[in-house]
Amino acid sequence: MEIIRATINIEIPYRNDYMNYNEMLNKKLKQVIADADFIPCKVKAGKLEPCREPVLRDLEHGEHS
Repeated sequence: MEIIRATINIEIPYRNDYMNYNEMLNKKLKQVIADADFIPCKVKAGKLEPCREPVLRDLEHGEHS
């Protein structure tokens, strides 16, 4: 199956809380994405090899993993 893979990098100020509490980090990352007017990303498309990193997938076309 052909897919589009968009890779983004998010940088936030270091806080111990973000490193120790995944819920806080997750909330902050979602906030940064939601507040962005544009999301710069690296894009690949086609019949790609499975990604070795954690992946979010469109629920319409696959499962979150």
